Amino acid sequence: MNTDIKYIKENFIESRELCEVLRISQQELEKLIEEQLMPNSSYEISVSYKINSSLGDEKLITEIEKYYSKSIINLIQKNKNLNSPSEFKESLKAEFTSTYINSNNNMYGYDNIIEENGKINIQKLSVVFEQEWQCYLKGIYGICTLNATGAEIAKKEIVVKRLIDFNKKHGDKKLSDNDREILNELNTEFNEVSNLFAPYQRKNSSRGKYLDSLLELNSLSELIKNYS
Repeated sequence: MNTDIKYIKENFIESRELCEVLRISQQELEKLIEEQLMPNSSYEISVSYKINSSLGDEKLITEIEKYYSKSIINLIQKNKNLNSPSEFKESLKAEFTSTYINSNNNMYGYDNIIEENGKINIQKLSVVFEQEWQCYLKGIYGICTLNATGAEIAKKEIVVKRLIDFNKKHGDKKLSDNDREILNELNTEFNEVSNLFAPYQRKNSSRGKYLDSLLELNSLSELIKNYS
């Protein structure tokens, strides 16, 4: 089996299986997506079948398989009985906002969020969340984060920006023992919230660009999180 397909099939759940596990119909699943009570699929795989018969005819059939983060199971069980779809968005926003504000490293996150007095501009952070919410609904955080929670979205933003800053300062030179320890800590923090990405995506992902390459450059390949 192709490594990308293997990764997706092992780490994500296909819509038909998802409906069977939750005992809901495909229509109910689509309604949850439409009402913004869950994100859309993170991956789609197009499967084609070619039928040939002894009569000399043929037919091509193409099916689309949609794959969701496995964390979606608990999310649907939690959200399907909500009185208002806005409750879910607000709960995700509250978790995202609280995590971001209380982080000791939030100065590394979104651009122009920190005021001159060192405090976070809540209005700007709210605008940022609306952008992240649209990414969330598209299924992007099912790919990027382990569980696609508000906390993970905030934490991933911060640790990625810290890695970018670290790369700018140290990416082209041999690291000191202290810097190697900092990189090790950043690796741990990144892995606590971030997914592996499908193999075809990994090199160009935040993991590939800002972490894997830096670990390799500094002979720390043993710290690279693999697929096993």
